[in-house]
Amino acid sequence: MTTRQPTARPESGFTLTELLVTIVIVGIIATLLPKAIVLGLRVTADTEKRVAATGATATLTRYFYGDVHSADSVTTAPACGVADVIVHLSRTGTDVVYTYDRPTGALSRVTCGDGAVVTTLLGRFDHATSTHPVTLGCGAETSCTSPMEVTLTVRSDPASAPTTLTAVRRSSAS
Repeated sequence: MTTRQPTARPESGFTLTELLVTIVIVGIIATLLPKAIVLGLRVTADTEKRVAATGATATLTRYFYGDVHSADSVTTAPACGVADVIVHLSRTGTDVVYTYDRPTGALSRVTCGDGAVVTTLLGRFDHATSTHPVTLGCGAETSCTSPMEVTLTVRSDPASAPTTLTAVRRSSAS
């Protein structure tokens, strides 16, 4: 009679050590992952706001120099049905008004003449961080009564330096 050796069973499953290491690693990942996601979303939102403000400044630049150059007069008086005026540029038959709507953060250019009013959204600023992102300076003059040089200062982010746009009106002789 031969005695048979029991055949070795293949091991199945995890050892206690492997199971504990896996639980610790999953715990670390589960703790850090939500923080990384929140940080990523926050950075994305801040970047989005900066890009929007940069776009608004670029669009403002595209219109501003030509509007100032062609203006016969520069004031801050209401026009085109707009009361909250940053700058009002007038030329024969047309008024151009730049305005900022604080509740929405919208910077707009409003053109009126010949009974038509056209509003162009130049962009949006984060109204939570800047209540007056665009301010008017009239060069050397103390008031804005028809200055030759018009300066707009755009501060889209309180942490960064403002952008200054200075345009010169054509002389009244031209």
